Amino acid sequence: VNTTDPGYYKWTQWLFLQFYKAGLAYEATGLINWCPKDKTGLANEEVIDGKCERCGSVVEKKELRQWYLKITAYAEKLLQGLKALNEWPEAVKLQQENWVGKKTGINITYNFGQQTNFLILHCRGGSSKSDFYPGLRKFLEGQGFAVQVPDLPNSEEPNDVEQMNFVKTHCRVDANTVIIGHSFGGVVAMRLLEQGVKAKKLILVSTPYSGKFLDGKPRVSVTAAVNRGFDFEKIKANVGSVIAIYDSGDKVIPLTDGQQLANELGVNLTTVRAAKPHFHAADEPDVVKSVLPQVVCFTTRPDTNFGATFVVLGPEHPLLADRNILNIEPAIWENIEAYKQKAANEAEAERTAENRKKSGVFTGLYCVNALNDYRMPLYVADYVLGNVGTGAVVGVPGHDKRDFEFAQVFNIPVVRVVQKDANDVGPIDSVEKVQEDEGVMVNSGFLDGLGIHEATEKIMDYMVAQGYGRRVVNYKLRDWVFSRQRYWGEPIPIIHCPECGIVPVPEKDLPVKLPPVKKYQPTGTGQSPLAAISKWVNVKCPKCKAPAKRETNTMPQWAGSSWYWLRYTDPKNKKEFASLKKQKYWTPVDVYFGGMEHTTLHLLYSRFWNLFLHDQGLVSAKEPYQKRKPHGIILGPDGEKMSKSRGNVVNPQDVVKLYGADTLRMFELFLGPHEDTIAWNDQSMVGIKRFLDRVWAWANEQATGNRQQTTQSGEPEKVRRALHKLIKKITEDIESFSFNTAVSSFMEFHNTVKDEPVSATTIKTFLKLLYPFAPHMSEELNQLLGQSATKRASSLQTEAWPQYDPKLIVDNTVEIVVQINGKVKSRLTVPHNAPEAEVTRQAMPVAGGQNIKRVIFVPNRLINFVI
Repeated sequence: VNTTDPGYYKWTQWLFLQFYKAGLAYEATGLINWCPKDKTGLANEEVIDGKCERCGSVVEKKELRQWYLKITAYAEKLLQGLKALNEWPEAVKLQQENWVGKKTGINITYNFGQQTNFLILHCRGGSSKSDFYPGLRKFLEGQGFAVQVPDLPNSEEPNDVEQMNFVKTHCRVDANTVIIGHSFGGVVAMRLLEQGVKAKKLILVSTPYSGKFLDGKPRVSVTAAVNRGFDFEKIKANVGSVIAIYDSGDKVIPLTDGQQLANELGVNLTTVRAAKPHFHAADEPDVVKSVLPQVVCFTTRPDTNFGATFVVLGPEHPLLADRNILNIEPAIWENIEAYKQKAANEAEAERTAENRKKSGVFTGLYCVNALNDYRMPLYVADYVLGNVGTGAVVGVPGHDKRDFEFAQVFNIPVVRVVQKDANDVGPIDSVEKVQEDEGVMVNSGFLDGLGIHEATEKIMDYMVAQGYGRRVVNYKLRDWVFSRQRYWGEPIPIIHCPECGIVPVPEKDLPVKLPPVKKYQPTGTGQSPLAAISKWVNVKCPKCKAPAKRETNTMPQWAGSSWYWLRYTDPKNKKEFASLKKQKYWTPVDVYFGGMEHTTLHLLYSRFWNLFLHDQGLVSAKEPYQKRKPHGIILGPDGEKMSKSRGNVVNPQDVVKLYGADTLRMFELFLGPHEDTIAWNDQSMVGIKRFLDRVWAWANEQATGNRQQTTQSGEPEKVRRALHKLIKKITEDIESFSFNTAVSSFMEFHNTVKDEPVSATTIKTFLKLLYPFAPHMSEELNQLLGQSATKRASSLQTEAWPQYDPKLIVDNTVEIVVQINGKVKSRLTVPHNAPEAEVTRQAMPVAGGQNIKRVIFVPNRLINFVI
């Protein structure tokens, strides 16, 4: 198969559309890893020690519109699947487990103690009793906020002015009110602000703006309301800040409505992919919570929360996307912006390194610890990654060394809440005294006297019951950035329509081919070179036939390789990517060879694709690979990993011209153990060439009759035993991937029999064993040995693998080492399995009459006299 052939990547595009239809491929704007040399975005797995896996450049952060694959939805399945892979090395499974990074704990929500109240205005056809709002209302009330969800009049055919007047009459709205307007409720909210009503914040969730609906259903009153237009200057003047949240897969409100509305209001658009389009109950609480003035911290040690004295946001945290979200003072915001820029230019590995001096910026805000009402200062600090987990941590400096180091820099109180033993008293005034071990709770109210494990369960139950904690399972794994800003790569089969939003390319129009270009270098602007090819970009929408544009980002290099083994089973199929019947015959893959560096790249990605396709009923095997065998790394002449991107590869064609392909093959296998890192050194290439030359001469003499001829029965026993030992050794070495010792065994065999009379049958058996290592020469010699005047010899490909005779692999005699007090003094040749008494009798003269206290005997190996 060729992953760059349109006949192949047609199916890569088709598979992408299956992810999209299942809600696992989505578009969003966010901070991504950016390679300044390759001028493209990178997935997290492509960043090694803060550098681009491909070119080694230091990776930066850049905010771009991207396509993602929701690999996080398969985090648990990726972990569970490892349990059945008994033939995988534990090191490989552990690396996959660590990358997925499962942690069980609790999300704790901290508010700012402000007098905020919430007004939720529902959509057309909604009410306070509908399924849209109970979860959100319960959450907000659990945080101590006052919440109003009025039953707006005539909700089936709403009039925005009538509903606005109803709210003014029946609801309390003031400068501390956050208005959440869902769908048509957002129109009503904007009417309130137009009329001079003041509010703290407006959150628009999938609010219509164009009056056009993707499902085509008429909504006359909604269209009439939005067609009246809005006074955006008055709206902006009467509200502290605005947030717009839209679903990129909404089946009712087009994403373009959100883009246009956000542009009119001068705010950024937040796009998400909801489980139920148009934000039903399952989604709205989580989506809205993410932009409320509250901080959510994940922790596996909530037992220590009585000792929490500060909270830290990572620089990438969504709450820091705009000053108005938290209403941070302008002077402080300038410092935060500068700090965010500094952090964006640092590698994650550098930011999170142990013992690195801590830094940060105080936001001027305080979070309230609901356990003791302690006001915890809120900081921004780069040792927290704002795009990992919740992007925030609660600081417990008495029981976390990184928190302690931060507290020392900013003079934050340190409180002991866990006591290791009776001697573990006094202030925690040095990092060495930070108590991270097990112990008993102290200074922790109703937890005092409990062990940390019992306290953890009790405090989690309490926080959940109080409404500000939620038990969760978190994963380190993040969604896969699946678009690249370069020419080469499969075009993403998506069309962007101003009327219909995101539209998949119809399957009948696949593949979407790359157009010919004069300039294919990455632009560095955040756009692919394809964006400049207007003839290719501009198309008609498949749904409404209006002018539209193709997606110009391309897929990553991992797209085509994430399923290629499936295509191997059925490479010429034009009707489907691979038939289930052929998959069932060929898969799962028996053995997957791969470097350890791909354990968090291809191995992770391809397992994800396979698990998803299995869930869709498109793949027969749940896990793609039965056995995983890591291979080592070859270092180039410069001592670095041999790689095309580094330009330090040895061109195999140059070696073949000098020595031949078989010499190169055997030399590579002879370099060392298969899984080791080995430096390329062609000094021994000549030795391999000489060995193959000797084999050629040895077998050719037999074929031409220029050496002593014999039959199998006439061969010396020495030859027969050596051959059967070789069969056993090569068979076992191939199965265990011990190729270097197999090459040594060929050499040893040849040295043993080269001067002995051997039969043509023995030489042919030798060639069968040599065939996988040196196929060209072995086949040529096979033909010379077996051809006659009337026919050619059959190919070695058709021959059965040789079998050894167990009786002939055991030597008649063995060498026994004779020791005195563990030191070698002599050696004896005795019959195989000679009894201890016979070996002792023959070895006794070595002791020279000394007083023997004890005899240690190992059959067929050694005898040791303790004197």
